[in-house]
Amino acid sequence: MATMRAVVCPEAPVPPTGLVYTAAHPKPAPKEGHVLIRVRAFGLNRSELFTRQGHSPGIAFPRVLGIECVGEVQDAGGSARWKAGDKVAAIMGGMGRQFDGGYAEYTLVPQSCVSPPIDLPPSIDWAKFAAIPETYMTAWGTLKASLNLQPLDTLLIRGGTTSVGLAAAALARSSLFGCARVIATTRSAGKEGALRASGVSDVVVDDSGSVAEKVKALTGGRGADKAIELVGGPTLTDTCLALAANGVASVVGCVSGEWTVKEFYPFEALAPSKHLTFFGSNAVDMSSAPVQWIVNALDKGELKTSIDKVFKMEQAGEAHAYMESNAAAGKVVCVVD
Repeated sequence: MATMRAVVCPEAPVPPTGLVYTAAHPKPAPKEGHVLIRVRAFGLNRSELFTRQGHSPGIAFPRVLGIECVGEVQDAGGSARWKAGDKVAAIMGGMGRQFDGGYAEYTLVPQSCVSPPIDLPPSIDWAKFAAIPETYMTAWGTLKASLNLQPLDTLLIRGGTTSVGLAAAALARSSLFGCARVIATTRSAGKEGALRASGVSDVVVDDSGSVAEKVKALTGGRGADKAIELVGGPTLTDTCLALAANGVASVVGCVSGEWTVKEFYPFEALAPSKHLTFFGSNAVDMSSAPVQWIVNALDKGELKTSIDKVFKMEQAGEAHAYMESNAAAGKVVCVVD
């Protein structure tokens, strides 16, 4: 059996040092309806951290983690849409959960989860490309499908210095959406620069878990029209309270690790006629997602990459520890030589 290099999570829970780098993991074989990708880089995500920590039920171990990757097509699984050597991005579809994911030299992904061939300009290397798929597709899908963001809306991003938060701010302010005002929260005043660089208009330091009154003050008492909740259970009620009367909040992330909302009182949080919804990247149609537009916008400087730090694949354990420390302001990426 052919083998490859990979980072394996042997069981869960394990600490970051429990991830095992090996050069002898079985290489997936080409399969009809799937794309075999030679992985060149992958981004890290909180869902992989939670899986390693034992919070993702129904996963069989050992498992190669990774819900996204970028790389080159090796085999298109019978489709004429791709040819060998095409540069592509892939997300979700069971990657790193139902089957081995992107923390490897090769991965085999359902065709529906793979982008069309992408033309990478010289300014976009594999690491920069790897910061796009899950992060920008989640941000784009939330703004478009979940929130229907309009140019005159005021957008609140709760958890602004997460990779998705930074991407959402940049996309909201770009010509793709043209949103005039973005308010974002952070627990660290030292990360204000990263938020401003991504297009955030107003930065609110969340030092108490309550920002609703600050957001209302910034908006003349009205509140935000749309909100993205990336922190999770501990802040959702307060985020809803920060909305305008007919505002919409979309739950997208849970960097707090708390998946439920304690003592949520909808008659107060959603009064008088607010809306609460959800978006997950598994709903993204990669065949029509604007991956190429985002690549081009990054190349032209309309968008900025949200990379915080780049590791090598064999340093995935160190990368997990860094992500878990909450030190990052942006995307953590691993490259595969």
